[in-house]
Amino acid sequence: MSVSRKQMGMAFIMSLALLFLSFGVVKAAPITQEAPVQMSLFMAIIIGVLYYFSMSPWFANLGFTVLYRPLVAGTLVGLIMGQPAAGIAIGANINILYLGWISAGGSLPGDPGLAGYLGTALALGAGLDIEAALALAAPLGLLGGLTWSLRMSLCSIIPHWADRFAEQANIKWVARSNWIFSQPFLFVLYAVPVMLAAYLGSQAVADALNWIGQNAIWVMSGLYAASGMLSALGIALNLKFLFRGNVWPYFFLGFIIATLMTNVNLVILAVVGACIAFMHVLFTEGFGRDEGAAAESALAREGPRLLTRGDVFQAWLRWLFLSHSTYNWERMQGMGFAHSMTPIIAKLYKSQEDISAALKRHLVFFNTQPDIGGVIHGIVIAMEEERAGGAEISDEAINGVKTGLMGPMAGIGDTIQQGIVIPIALAIGISLATGGAMSTTSGNIVGPIFYAVAVAAFVWGVGWLLWWQGYVQGRAAVTNILRSGTLQKIIVGAGVLGNFIMGALTVSFVSLSTALAFNIGGTTFELQKIFDSFMPNLLPLLLVLFIWWLLAKKNVSPTLIMVAVILIGIVFSYPIFPGIDPETGAMIWTGFFR
Repeated sequence: MSVSRKQMGMAFIMSLALLFLSFGVVKAAPITQEAPVQMSLFMAIIIGVLYYFSMSPWFANLGFTVLYRPLVAGTLVGLIMGQPAAGIAIGANINILYLGWISAGGSLPGDPGLAGYLGTALALGAGLDIEAALALAAPLGLLGGLTWSLRMSLCSIIPHWADRFAEQANIKWVARSNWIFSQPFLFVLYAVPVMLAAYLGSQAVADALNWIGQNAIWVMSGLYAASGMLSALGIALNLKFLFRGNVWPYFFLGFIIATLMTNVNLVILAVVGACIAFMHVLFTEGFGRDEGAAAESALAREGPRLLTRGDVFQAWLRWLFLSHSTYNWERMQGMGFAHSMTPIIAKLYKSQEDISAALKRHLVFFNTQPDIGGVIHGIVIAMEEERAGGAEISDEAINGVKTGLMGPMAGIGDTIQQGIVIPIALAIGISLATGGAMSTTSGNIVGPIFYAVAVAAFVWGVGWLLWWQGYVQGRAAVTNILRSGTLQKIIVGAGVLGNFIMGALTVSFVSLSTALAFNIGGTTFELQKIFDSFMPNLLPLLLVLFIWWLLAKKNVSPTLIMVAVILIGIVFSYPIFPGIDPETGAMIWTGFFR
């Protein structure tokens, strides 16, 4: 894939913009609860390196799934800057904006990692409170998404270098090509701008915020309102995957139960939701049904036994660490797939011709969800073993399996991991981290630890299980899994739990209320009180459903919605509407939002 000068120029300009973010893109409020933390050069360097690590392959697929999330990013930045409680609380609240953030098919709709690392660093450096930090994080996430294009475009060059090594049957350099060229470039792209922005930006942010506070207080109010509404976008993105079939009513059940609770405890609600999901599956799908017949019909693979469990495990480790090391628009995960196959190719084939052919057939385009999709690799390894043992298995057959399964496994995997597992683990982790309070002093380390452990268990446990089962069962693996009905029951149960939790999160995290009031015959009517008398939290519910409708039914871009919410929050906070002074109860001119 060629890279146009226009694309490169735009990405380069946006990267430079990140360096001067604090001087030109400042959207926050000058409210402080903590003394500003003096940002040292050493702190800034470590924060930049951590942001690179969140996009790097060095943490066994926990970079993108764990370190990249603002809950964890804020915790790490807080520890570095000597304010762990504040960092945890800020990161947890920023993560609410990205609760439903899903990256599928190579797209990156915003950058929660940049919002988490740089947003928390600038907030602590300027002494901002939670609401101000949220207002700062939103535009950061939009800006970070643009550097993704530069990464994906320039990394498209590297597979062509690997092609030349494949022609030479050079297994070692095909493997090295997957990281030795891409990672220095990504370090410069990600770490260096964040280092400079964190080091140079905090004082500039504080000065700009003070100016805004003195000259445009309504802008701050609008950004506060926008930060509360953006949580609805995160929840709606989840509903795009969850709000289907016969499980959608559980969203409203979770909303109603959370509305009736004095203090919403998401841990308790998660347990309640899991029990409800079990009962739903029990009465609609049944447990224990057809498993016996499926087990009898499953064809155990009897291969030529050229590979050991250790060989298969070595291949999985390479995929676990380096599947996205050279992620690019042209081949997507193709380099990662070929790298994972290098120990298998080295064990099975000895002639230069056979090695070269094997490397070439796995350097082609490939893209799937890396954990659930690992079953494809297991199947392909089994087919390569059969081929090396003398079976008539063509290149077309192997690539046909990869091409035919990567789409369905991506759909299933993204739904389960990014649509259910990560949001639910994040919701519980955020609840544990904040205790439901919007304060820079209430951060609890249990929240990010819980999230990291839960996701690691899924990524490592489920990833290896499916990889190994794919190899053991060979080409019949997916057929056997689907025939047993187990996968369908898991998806249905997870859908029930996911909808239930999203309904509760609407109450906990979406903030939307109006200050609008009107006077009739000497009697003042406050619009928000009228809404509350009909149904508490009605406006947050309607906002979530409206954004879901835009996403699912009208295919509106999440980025466009995010920009629109920020602009609406600012514009409709200008004091041109009749409202009530919360302190005196007198009629005043106010913005639409409270």
